[in-house]
Amino acid sequence: MNRARSAALGALALAAACRTSEPAPKAAGPTAQAPGEQGPALERAPGATDDGGRLQLPERASGKLPLLVFLHGLGGSGGELAEGLGLAELSESLGFGYIAPDGVLDHSGRRFWNATESCCNFDGLAVDHVQLLRRWITQATANPRVDPGRVYIVGFSNGGFMAYRAACELGPLLRGIVSIAGAGSSGAAACRPNAKLSVVQIHGDRDPIVSFEGGYLFGDGQRPAHPSAEASVAAWAELDGCSGSAQPTRELDLDPRVPGAETQVVSYSGCGERRVELWRIPGGDHFAGLSRRSARAIWDFISADSASPQPAGGAPSR
Repeated sequence: MNRARSAALGALALAAACRTSEPAPKAAGPTAQAPGEQGPALERAPGATDDGGRLQLPERASGKLPLLVFLHGLGGSGGELAEGLGLAELSESLGFGYIAPDGVLDHSGRRFWNATESCCNFDGLAVDHVQLLRRWITQATANPRVDPGRVYIVGFSNGGFMAYRAACELGPLLRGIVSIAGAGSSGAAACRPNAKLSVVQIHGDRDPIVSFEGGYLFGDGQRPAHPSAEASVAAWAELDGCSGSAQPTRELDLDPRVPGAETQVVSYSGCGERRVELWRIPGGDHFAGLSRRSARAIWDFISADSASPQPAGGAPSR
């Protein structure tokens, strides 16, 4: 099986793990988990973090390693996302540590992240995923092989929404985020970060679930609106104090179903030590940015970004 077909099958497997139909109404079902509990999770190992955030480190890499936190979509799981993207292989070959935790279950039995008003705590459960992320990251960066100054969150769909919320509330713990088919908050005053972060938004412009142009999740006008992909990135360019405008800079080949370099990268200039980019996939659907190719491209971005100068001590700038 060639690489393109393998990557396509991986993306389809991930798609099956994220329900794209209208979310079920609140009804009796599996008991929702309280913060701190853990649903079906990856096998635990000595030194693992709690709540499903198991730290994975490559055996052969040396020196302080970046930490990548991968957040699944609605109804998915950390294990499915890690397998579909081939994270164990990438971690070993490229040299980074990662965790891929599980969200808690809603009343319909789907794992979710309590991210923004638009997505995806449909049952209004009392879950503080910001604090859970803080705990997982703090525990993982306590490992002497992990560099606490190079922590990135990579989220898909609901996980992408959660990445934006984490950027707003956990800024000093992070160097940057990557949102795949997610969106920021629709509230102008909802994000008051105390750190500048590198931000990438990856989005298909024909996404019927989280619209590239902004709108309503699943096209349901009864839900709170979410901003467009461009507005989500532009908001962070402003928060980072970028002095330049957004300009096309390069093309990438992310979607294995489309021949050639289909993805258009638009970058903001004048952002100092941080990078703010929108990776637009023309004609791409909700899963266009979710492939092993995109995982490698994300690593290339993170690797270049984390190699840029940092303040003394390696901590993100405040």
